[in-house]
Amino acid sequence: MLDNTDTLLSLAEIAAAFAGFAALVSVIRRGTNQPADAAHDLLRLRLVIGGSVAGVVAALVPVGLIGYGLDSAISWRIAAVLFLIFDNGILVSFSGAYKPVRGTFPPDLLAVVVVLCLELVEQISLIVILFGLVPGNAPALYVTALIANICQAGFIFVRFVGSAFGSEISGSG
Repeated sequence: MLDNTDTLLSLAEIAAAFAGFAALVSVIRRGTNQPADAAHDLLRLRLVIGGSVAGVVAALVPVGLIGYGLDSAISWRIAAVLFLIFDNGILVSFSGAYKPVRGTFPPDLLAVVVVLCLELVEQISLIVILFGLVPGNAPALYVTALIANICQAGFIFVRFVGSAFGSEISGSG
């Protein structure tokens, strides 16, 4: 597991950067003309920050498990279970936050498709680790899940920035 420490720490840093940038963008772009736009932006902000924080924690869990001297396969399974809990907690939280505003703005279909595809990669990778379906590939699968998580946060961040500053961009040309 020690071979992956640098990779995991780098992925944690990348995920943390998305959370920080999303928070910065939300501070810069405080006002919006449309309440529906504000609700949509807030949901995107929650997803970026929540997903990024889950990615940071998930990247650090295996590093922390190294110190307990557990068998590598067990350590990766524990990390996968915790990552699944964090990730699915974000999904449940988002679903609860989305219900009150459902129908007040059109869904971002591109984001739904891209995030769903990346979420499937993430979840399947973690489930394969959990059940030991591909012995010896747990580190690669875990890193794949983390990269899918970071890609989701990055994609949603780009959509968030686009919607938060879209009127300024289109109004300036």
